[in-house]
Amino acid sequence: MRVVVLYDPGAEDWTAEDVAGVMEAVNDIAAIFGTVGHQVQRVPVRHDMRWFRSCRRADLVFNLCEGVRGVAQWEDHVVGTLELAGVPYTGAGPWTTATCRRKAVANMLLERAGLPVPRWTLAQGKIDEDFPLPAIVKPAAEDASAGVDRQSVVADRKSLKARIAAMTEQFDEVLVQQYIAGREFNVGIVGDRTLPLAEIDFSDMPAGTWPILTYAAKWQAGSVEDLGSRPVCPAQISQRFADRLSRLAEAAWRTMQGKSYGRVDIRVDDAGKPWILEVNPNPDLTDEAGLSRMAKAAGWDYSELIRRIAEGALREAQGTKAARELLAAPRRARAPRTA
Repeated sequence: MRVVVLYDPGAEDWTAEDVAGVMEAVNDIAAIFGTVGHQVQRVPVRHDMRWFRSCRRADLVFNLCEGVRGVAQWEDHVVGTLELAGVPYTGAGPWTTATCRRKAVANMLLERAGLPVPRWTLAQGKIDEDFPLPAIVKPAAEDASAGVDRQSVVADRKSLKARIAAMTEQFDEVLVQQYIAGREFNVGIVGDRTLPLAEIDFSDMPAGTWPILTYAAKWQAGSVEDLGSRPVCPAQISQRFADRLSRLAEAAWRTMQGKSYGRVDIRVDDAGKPWILEVNPNPDLTDEAGLSRMAKAAGWDYSELIRRIAEGALREAQGTKAARELLAAPRRARAPRTA
C-alpha cells in the first residue's frame, strides 16, 4: 500500500522546536507503516500544489496537515482538495475542520442542538454590562490554544476591555466567553469508539494562576503551565458520571459531523453541570498526546491507534474488505528453489 503522510513544514518564524514537534508524529506514523512493508512518503504541503501529485497516487493519505505555512485556515482547503479528488484520507472533513475552528459558529450550532455552551459573544464594539465575569478572551478562529496565555482570563470590566484591545491587534476576530470554574475533562473519539476519559489536574498550578490549558501548557514542555496541568487518565470518576460526559461529547461530535478521530473538551461546574468548551477534530497524534494516552487506557498501543484510524479512512472510502486487504502487510516473494 502507498501511504502519504501529509504535514505543514512551517513558516519562517517557526523555531526548530516547532518543526521538531510536527515531525515527531510524521516520523512515528511513517515508521509504523514502513515497518510492516508499506511504501511511505512524507510530503510537506506548500502553496505550489506539488504535494497533491503524490496524494493522487496514494492508497491512503494520513493527514497531519494543520495549516499551510502555519496559517490554520488553509487546512480546510487541503482537506477539501483531497475530498474533491476522492483520495482516502484520515481525519475530519473540510466542513468540520472549518466550522470547529470558527468558535462562534461552532458554539451557535451546539446551542441550536440543545447542548450546554458557556455564554459567549464576539468582541465587536461594547460588551454587554451583564456579561458574566470572569471571562476568557481568545482568538475566534484559531486552534491548538493559539493566543491563550495566563492573561486570557479576566475578572473585571477594565481588564476585559484591555485584553480585548490587545487581542484585536493580533487577531481578526476575538471571542469572549464565560469562564467556568470547576473540573476539566477530555473525551477522545476514534471511529465509533469513545475512549476512557481524561481529567486535567491543575492542583500544581502556581498560586493566583487561572487553571486553564494555555498554549504553553500544551506546547512548551517544562513550562510552569505544562508542569502545573497534569492529565489523569482514566479520570477518577464514577462510571455513571463518565457515561454522562461521554454521551454529551458524542452528541457534540455528531452535531459537528465529526468522523475519524477527535476530542471534546468539557468543564464541569461546582454544581455538577457539564459545559462544552470545544470540539477538536484531528487533535495532536504524537504518542505522548492526550488521544494516545486515552487509547492506551482502552488497551491500544500507539501502533493500534494509528492502524484503527487508517482502517476507518480506508473502510469509508473502499469498504471493510478492501481496507483490511490494503492494511495487511505485503506478502514477501518466495525465494526461488535451488536444485
